[in-house]
Amino acid sequence: MDWALAIHRNREALLRMIAALFALTGLAEGETAGVLPRHIYRAVLLVLRPAESAVRRLIIIVAHGLVRNFGDSLLNSSRGATKNNQQLWQELNKLSPNILRKFPCFRLIEPLKRFTFDRFKPISCPPPRISVPGFIDPVFAVPMVAAPDDLIKAQQLFRRLNALKKALDDLSKQARRLACWQARRVLRTQQRKPMRLSPFRVGRPPGYRARMTHEIDGVLRECHALMLDRLAEPDTS
Repeated sequence: MDWALAIHRNREALLRMIAALFALTGLAEGETAGVLPRHIYRAVLLVLRPAESAVRRLIIIVAHGLVRNFGDSLLNSSRGATKNNQQLWQELNKLSPNILRKFPCFRLIEPLKRFTFDRFKPISCPPPRISVPGFIDPVFAVPMVAAPDDLIKAQQLFRRLNALKKALDDLSKQARRLACWQARRVLRTQQRKPMRLSPFRVGRPPGYRARMTHEIDGVLRECHALMLDRLAEPDTS
């Protein structure tokens, strides 16, 4: 398979969608302060979360082989040298790209899926009250309904959007970040310290929708399938 062509095709599609999100929010790239109407906020979230999952899968496709070479070279140097663990961590931090120390930083590690066995959750509500206007106060308050034009603080949303754009601009740098994370995982495993085994969670990726409602849904499915095919290939590096 032509992996370079597959990466380029999906990257261009994601860049086009991100540009549309910036135009929808009305902010320039790099801006992180502001508010958005509720309907625009939800429209951005509809695309942002699956786009982040698709970019993570492009990163692991780019990093295939790099992770193994990076970790093996670090571990081989640690076996034959007279370095302690602290010096190894310092060397690993030096090899990490500068994007680790800059804001915003794309989140490579997916949140774990939450499993709950509570089929029926207790409903928490205040006890019933009796109110007669003019005789017994207070009168029941009318519940407020969220309006589509209500303004919502969107600083965190803008940070995620900017981080996603920076990650797509340099996938190779994000692949080195992933290689550094994998090398740290190997070192912590040797020291018998707990750590995530994989940057991805089991099952379907975050933002996956069984019913495709947007172009991003198709891109996420293709990137996920490409990642599985890439990982299934033997690593001859």
